[in-house]
Amino acid sequence: MSSEDSMDTAEKIWSVEGFLDHVNEILSGDKASIVGEVSELRKHPTGFYFSLKDNEGGNGILQCYLSPWKARMLGIDFEEGFLIKARGTPSIYKPRGSFSFVVEEVELVGEGSLKKAYELLKSKLEQEGLFARKRELPQFITSIGVITSKTGAVIDDFRKNLKKLGFQVFLYDSRVEGAQAVPMIVRGIDHFNAASANSVDILVIIRGGGSLEDLQAFNNELVARKIFSSRIPVLCGIGHDRDVPIASLVCDKAVSTPSMAAETVNASWDGLFLDLPVAVHRLVSLFEAVIVRETNVVEMLAGPLADRFASVAEGVREKLENISAYLRAADPMRNLKLGYSVVFDAAGKVVKDARFLKKGDTMKTKLYRGSVESEVSKISGE
Repeated sequence: MSSEDSMDTAEKIWSVEGFLDHVNEILSGDKASIVGEVSELRKHPTGFYFSLKDNEGGNGILQCYLSPWKARMLGIDFEEGFLIKARGTPSIYKPRGSFSFVVEEVELVGEGSLKKAYELLKSKLEQEGLFARKRELPQFITSIGVITSKTGAVIDDFRKNLKKLGFQVFLYDSRVEGAQAVPMIVRGIDHFNAASANSVDILVIIRGGGSLEDLQAFNNELVARKIFSSRIPVLCGIGHDRDVPIASLVCDKAVSTPSMAAETVNASWDGLFLDLPVAVHRLVSLFEAVIVRETNVVEMLAGPLADRFASVAEGVREKLENISAYLRAADPMRNLKLGYSVVFDAAGKVVKDARFLKKGDTMKTKLYRGSVESEVSKISGE
């Protein structure tokens, strides 16, 4: 067999579809990030179709596709002329045999695109009223849900500036920059708002300062709407160079640094520390006023009551004197002292009638002093 025949025997024969599947399988492992200018943008229910033009003077054009689900999850509304960084995978669309780039993540690049996207989103949300609602932060905050990166100085700065008031800090570790920051921040807000999560008094979203490009996650529509829908009041401490982040415009209270966010949480207790001495003084004053008023009432009632008691006492004294006089007059000893006596029969019963005695009976006669026993010798009756 010739070498040519051997090569023909080893050659793999593909179908068109099979070959394209093979190529796509190879390409699927070659993820890439590409920077270019958006052109020929078509927004369709089946997805976003657009081209990326070389922005550095080259003449390359790359056809791109973004699925509708990915488009909704971006949280940015890019337009033609925007400079973007698209991350995705190259692919060949089999029905047409056309090469395209399937986009999975999009970030804006360049101050011009970032500024324009910022103004478009700001105008849109402002018209919907998302900036108007400002809920009062709770008083006497004790538990705090914090969304930020667990590494770096931001969370340490926040904790360091909290006063020692027994705060409980629950940290949700999240990226605060890059394409992954948006879904992580959204999940963090959902986490603290979930019924099964530890209940917190306030939600704090913080990061250090940065440029408009660094703060893309906080100028994102998904993040903004998630903050607005939070049932827990939201405090944002997001540093910025010029433009206030959209997240800070939507939240209930915004400050410019993480340390100021901590001071704002501390201030929830100011009412107690400032007003407590005043409240104590007022309470003592009210108590003293009540004591004085009741004392006056008692003094007003005491006079007539004392007169009444004196009148009752005099009446009782007179009654006691009358009873005493009666008892003295009725005292048997008084009559005995006057010379009268009391006669008892042998059974000790008082003899009131001579007919109840007979000759020979023994009698006992009670005198004022002493008694005399005698025997009946004669009975006379009236």
